Amino acid sequence: MNNYHLIESVWYSQSKLNWLLWPFSLPFLLMVKLKRFLYQSEIISSHRFNTPVLVIGNISVGGTGKTPFINQLIRMLADEGIKAGVVSRGYLGSISRYPHQVRETDSVEQIGDEAFMQFLDLNVKDKLNIPMVIDPSRSNAVNHLLRSDDVDIVISDDGMQHYKMSRDIEVLLFDGKRQFGNRLILPFGPLREPVSRLETVQLVVQNGLSNIDKNCSDIDVRKNQITPHNVYLHARSVVNLKTRQEFPVDKFLQQKVVAVAGVGNPDRFFESLSAVCQLEVKKVFPDHHSFKMEDFESFGDEIIVMTEKDAAKCYEFAEDNWYYLKVDMLFNDILCDKILELVNSSIKKRKENRKVNE
Repeated sequence: MNNYHLIESVWYSQSKLNWLLWPFSLPFLLMVKLKRFLYQSEIISSHRFNTPVLVIGNISVGGTGKTPFINQLIRMLADEGIKAGVVSRGYLGSISRYPHQVRETDSVEQIGDEAFMQFLDLNVKDKLNIPMVIDPSRSNAVNHLLRSDDVDIVISDDGMQHYKMSRDIEVLLFDGKRQFGNRLILPFGPLREPVSRLETVQLVVQNGLSNIDKNCSDIDVRKNQITPHNVYLHARSVVNLKTRQEFPVDKFLQQKVVAVAGVGNPDRFFESLSAVCQLEVKKVFPDHHSFKMEDFESFGDEIIVMTEKDAAKCYEFAEDNWYYLKVDMLFNDILCDKILELVNSSIKKRKENRKVNE
């Protein structure tokens, strides 16, 4: 067990050790609360924009499904005639000058695996022509995007804690199985902000149920209970990395495969894959791992199936027997209606404000 997984075993356990850690986490909790208070009180000012901003974020580290959620959200908005743009940090990208408008000629090394996969999925595969700007300062990214493109709404990929960027709508996404672990703030737990933050957002969404219409347990937050909306990942197909040919998801139903994952929550991927094939080996790499050919040498001619995010870093040296699992994020009608209500309301308010100021 590596150091990170050892830390996670503490974060997501009900060990009595958590009671010992709780007093030490208080200074970190106070710093988090102070930061939010300073921005809320406008002691430190946020950048405001003429176009509404929707943040898709979380309060915990690790994967919660933000990228597939955003992709599905953008497709849904496009179907309603609403043009969205995306801003992202471009985590682990090598670009040295920001803000950077993402282009088809950009590589995964330049803009980071998540931004690369997202741009590829929306603009190359779906041909939606969604503008995307990356910058560690999301406020700068939003300003650049609005100067260069005419969009109805800006979607921030993560950035829940980037309070310098004002926002109109916050959607908090969390993992339905792991939830919030020991509920302690980093570094003693997995949380960037306390669970009480759920009370302040417009939508709380739980990812990870096997049935999209299944009712989930309410989440206890202080004296209140919050009932989250449910989404889940649906395995759609397997795609060959070398030929980009797409096959039915049950292609390997009677075969053993090697499952490879370098993502924040690999267990979710393994569970999705185990439903459609037999997992002979589960190989876990660190999140955002920069894959090289040497990582796969021990597997020989065995069928390898990986996540789409990992595949984005393996196209150049992929072998014939390498595939990735293509998944879709599924929303129910209630969530769709709620999102559209919030988005349309925010767009309308901004248009009215612009008329008043003209």
